[in-house]
Amino acid sequence: MMTRPTAVASRTSGQVLVLVALLIGGIALGTLGIVRLSQQAHEQVHVHHVAQHAADAAGVIAARDLNFKAITNRALLANEIAIGQLLGLNAWFMMSRETSQRIALYTSWIPYVNAVTQHLARMMQGLEPALRQGIEAGVILQQLILAGLEAAQWVFHQAAWITTISTIEEVIKGGSEDYELVLLNHQTLMDLQHVWFRFQNRTQGNRAAQEYVRLTSESRDGFTRERRYRWFSTFIVRAERAGGSEVRHRSDNRLVWQAVDTLSIHERLFLRWRENRLGAGSYYLLDRPPLRSRSYDYGQSYRRNAAASRTAAIRARRLQSSHRVPSYYQLNPSESGIPSITLVVRRPEQHELPMIWGAGRAEVVFSRPVDLWPRTDRRGERANLFNALWRAQPAIIPEVERQILGLQV
Repeated sequence: MMTRPTAVASRTSGQVLVLVALLIGGIALGTLGIVRLSQQAHEQVHVHHVAQHAADAAGVIAARDLNFKAITNRALLANEIAIGQLLGLNAWFMMSRETSQRIALYTSWIPYVNAVTQHLARMMQGLEPALRQGIEAGVILQQLILAGLEAAQWVFHQAAWITTISTIEEVIKGGSEDYELVLLNHQTLMDLQHVWFRFQNRTQGNRAAQEYVRLTSESRDGFTRERRYRWFSTFIVRAERAGGSEVRHRSDNRLVWQAVDTLSIHERLFLRWRENRLGAGSYYLLDRPPLRSRSYDYGQSYRRNAAASRTAAIRARRLQSSHRVPSYYQLNPSESGIPSITLVVRRPEQHELPMIWGAGRAEVVFSRPVDLWPRTDRRGERANLFNALWRAQPAIIPEVERQILGLQV
């Protein structure tokens, strides 16, 4: 028989083994719980990163779209101004041709000199048809380029916002096949609509045409704006050279370009000056230049060489091709603030795994560092669609908004 002390010892040993087993089981369950919590935390961080990467991708697409529109907007203005340059070159050559003929006439009695001036006049006369045809072809080419840039903006805009969703889906599926974009989230839909359809718009109408003409006029180069200088000046005689190209639009949104170039000799007769025209030239699209004007337009040609300017307007030649004010994208003045894109990604509840979600936000900002690209006036620059300085950057979602997003998942 087992003695009492032995029985007690055996029972105590069994209790110890049970306690050890329970302790090991508890440790195992605790470890398993910790592992599950760790995995869940890892999944939570991962889904948040995926949401942020997807938002960053959408922000990059939006920034590139805005930069493309800024570049093409500047290209629209540059090609528009090129038309004014071509018309100005045509008017200048027309003036130069007449000037060479008059100089040849005035110097016909001077030996040797008359041979040079007559040869120059004949050369200018022979070059005019080819130059005129070449410039007219150049104007038509510029008009085709304007139409192509206008179409390119529209196509790029449509392609950008359409491919944004597919790009977001690819980024999300690259994170995990179980993840999905919460498209029914109110904030997501509102942000995407704001970036693509409210923050920017395609111009049309009379106000847009006025703005386009204003930007074109202010962007003209020196040759297009004002071809004016004084050849010589004395007390009794002076030679005035003036000219310039002007742009405006009609009620039907067709663009009107007018170029006038004049050269006159002014001589003093007692208390007034008399103008003697040497050369006058003018080319235009759609509407003929005015016969008289007291404005400072056309490089002050009408104020300095009134008679020659009138002759230029009477003899003005018209280019048959014409074009309307192109539609281009600009920022909506009624929309303010920094556009942002907020995306919510979730893993639906499956098996014993709970649903998890994450949110990411990217802002599309316009930034022109003064130390790298300073303006001539040393002032800051507001957001616009004429400088390609848009970029995407991550943004923090406030906790209040995060709580609201959680209710919508």
